[in-house]
Amino acid sequence: MKTVRLITAILISLLTTAMVQANDQTGTDQPMLLGAGDVIVTMQDLQQRLSLLPEAERAKVLAGSNSIKDFLRRIYQNKHMAMTAEQLKLNDDPLVQAQLAVERQRILAEALREHTRKQIEPPDFAALTREYYAVRRDEFRLPEQFKAAHLLKKVQCECERDKQRQAIESLLARLQAGEDFATLAKAESDDVGSAANGGDLGRWLKRQDLVAPFADAVAKLETGQLSGVVETSFGFHVIKKLDEQPARSPSFEEVRESLEQRLRQNYVQEQLVKRSGNYLPPADAKFNESALESLQSGH
Repeated sequence: MKTVRLITAILISLLTTAMVQANDQTGTDQPMLLGAGDVIVTMQDLQQRLSLLPEAERAKVLAGSNSIKDFLRRIYQNKHMAMTAEQLKLNDDPLVQAQLAVERQRILAEALREHTRKQIEPPDFAALTREYYAVRRDEFRLPEQFKAAHLLKKVQCECERDKQRQAIESLLARLQAGEDFATLAKAESDDVGSAANGGDLGRWLKRQDLVAPFADAVAKLETGQLSGVVETSFGFHVIKKLDEQPARSPSFEEVRESLEQRLRQNYVQEQLVKRSGNYLPPADAKFNESALESLQSGH
């Protein structure tokens, strides 16, 4: 993120310097970057639009001549459309005026929120983070996790049940006789997604990630051990436990950064909500009841 900011700042500085030099040569306050007819895109137009973009997007726009020109074309298009709308007196439409007024209020309200955000005095979050962890350590406890592979024979109707059980029992016998699990899963498993990976489900799993019979079976296995035939709502499985991580409590250093960030965000949000309450109507504010009745009767 710091690198993006630095690159963006350098690009904007170089662009501004170039425009100032062009300004000195032409003697105009706002050098034209793109123009045709009555529509002109100036340096100020560009800087205003760039200021509204996230840093990464600004860097993309300023990355080269073509991207800058494309951006200027979009600015030109918007200005041209706005000018045409004004010429057509569309800005006199009551609905358009209402939208403009509401949008102005929204932008100013958001500016006030950002101003308020900057005024918030932060507490000692390093100390608060350590205190929070000490008091609520169990909140961060990580459950038992495991990696597993399986070989599945699906049962899509009761008529298939006996046939598929026989098929999975035959495959289990072959595995117990020494055949390679991954090779057999690729050739015989009905779970197309995992079969391509030799039956490997591909990530660390918690008990709640799986249907109960599967989770119960894999939890009882030792790493590298095969299960017997396990029946679930999907069909019949043979499971192999590939790895496991016992339940544990992470150290403070493991959670410190994310916890501190969460506490900061929560604190700022709470302060913003609290301070925004100052702008609600006071308790002694009076509604115009007669006007409200007129509105209700009119609808």
